Amino acid sequence: MEKRAYYSLRLLSCICMLTVINAQTQLNTRFLVLSIDCGAASPYNDSTLGIEWQTDQMYISTGTSVQMKEDVDLPKHLYSYTSFTSGRSKDCYTLPLKTETTYLLRVRLFPGSGGTSSVALPVDFNVTVNSNHWFNYSADNDRNEVIQESIFYSFQKNEVDVCLLKGTRGAPFINSIELRILPTTSYAETKSQQDHPSFLVLGDRLNMGTKPTDNKPFRFPDDDFDRIWWPALPPKYPPYSRADGSSILSNLTFFNYYPDYEYDLTSENWAPNRTLIDAWIGEDLSFNITRERVDTERIVATFYYMEIRPDVDVSLLNSTNPEEIFNSVGPGQTDYDYQVIKSRLDTSFQKVITINGNLDAMITVNVSYLFGPFLKIILNGFEYYYLYEVDLRSTYSPDRKILKSIQASFGLEDWKGDPCYPVAWDWLTCDPGSRIQTLNLTGMKLSGPIPEDISSLPELTEIYLDNNNLSGHIPLSLASLTKLKILKLDNNQLTGDIPRELLEMPGLILTVRGNPGLVFARVNGSVSPVPSPAESSAPIRSSSYPDVLYRMMLFEFLLWICVLGSFL
Repeated sequence: MEKRAYYSLRLLSCICMLTVINAQTQLNTRFLVLSIDCGAASPYNDSTLGIEWQTDQMYISTGTSVQMKEDVDLPKHLYSYTSFTSGRSKDCYTLPLKTETTYLLRVRLFPGSGGTSSVALPVDFNVTVNSNHWFNYSADNDRNEVIQESIFYSFQKNEVDVCLLKGTRGAPFINSIELRILPTTSYAETKSQQDHPSFLVLGDRLNMGTKPTDNKPFRFPDDDFDRIWWPALPPKYPPYSRADGSSILSNLTFFNYYPDYEYDLTSENWAPNRTLIDAWIGEDLSFNITRERVDTERIVATFYYMEIRPDVDVSLLNSTNPEEIFNSVGPGQTDYDYQVIKSRLDTSFQKVITINGNLDAMITVNVSYLFGPFLKIILNGFEYYYLYEVDLRSTYSPDRKILKSIQASFGLEDWKGDPCYPVAWDWLTCDPGSRIQTLNLTGMKLSGPIPEDISSLPELTEIYLDNNNLSGHIPLSLASLTKLKILKLDNNQLTGDIPRELLEMPGLILTVRGNPGLVFARVNGSVSPVPSPAESSAPIRSSSYPDVLYRMMLFEFLLWICVLGSFL
């Protein structure tokens, strides 16, 4: 009995251990909500990072998948890409979101080292998030990898569009897209005002104090949220002395985590252990950052620091001379010229300082004592972002719903993203009020009847449906489009009468040639067939019903002349 109880206890212990391990695994990976290897043939697991990668087939229907054979040491998800050679104005990925959630969005672009399957250079194009310009990619001969990160808050949105806009040279391409959930209250600048939200574009994220030999960036699993931290090493950054806190932090494992596992008990941003474990030290830790974006004048900078020096008595330091940090982001910019932060160091928790500032051509970051020094100052990590106001423009919602119905009728579902913004789909135009103004579907290989839903776009002024294989009747409902000026239906398989109401619309240019089964209705019941292109090189123009009636009466008069002539 005791032996059975012993084995039961051992079994219970194993189950508990497996449960804990599984819970920790879920905790570490549940923020990695989406990892897309664009161009990959099938899903796979990255054993080095522990990230599950999927293909982009669920998120986009256009583009060509390309796999590269490279001899460089790069992650697997950079060996493939999706290329967009169709010449469309934009190709968009639509990614699912949770509402009221903070996200990190990352894309990577690597054109290859120049092999036969590499991207052909030169190339340039723009990448957008919803209606917002994100960045421009331009390469003449440079084949280096480009990584771009943005942070935004979803508010009530349940999807986000990442679009590649056609440039003037080459074909847009993309290697990977990653979407990560961040702590709900972190990066508070993105959610300060719902009516005027902001989004952040990463300038740099630095791990201070790394060894000179440790010259590679780190990410997940060392950072639960998969932020990439780059080593702050010479020659780009000053050769400051370093502090090593491995002896202090080696037995502490909770710095990656918030007080509870929901990560929402603090409004601060937090750095992972690997950032905290080493640091710069010195009497003045100032450094310069070159401004790389000129389309905003705002910056958000975050400093991470924690006392990791084993020979420092923090309690004595805090009781006598609290360490005071002077942070200046500038120079010389009105009220954002400087901020003075008085902060007590701690060996149990990191300290985080976030400040906002305006930009000059060169950003000078000063980290030094305001009074002192009493002790060499310490800085473990630093990141800064460019701050932008979100462009809230979008297509008028009822029009967008109608467009989705038209897309379903015509098989055009592969057109994704907002129809009007930041640039319109190739086959439509929009007015300044975000309403659909023109439909141009000429030669799009459309078939089936003309959708009645088109008449639910009241701002339409021009409709081009010519040179397709459309069948059925011309919808009478099109006559309800009071602003319609041009309706081109040539060269289809339309049948039946042309609605009299369309023929009576003042100022409407209606062309219907090349529809053998289409006829003009007569008041007395007789009909006149629409001429084919072979019979008439000029389009039929209908500006009013009397004009058409006049031509029909002339045709009848000539017919009677021929009949009478046969009896003479």
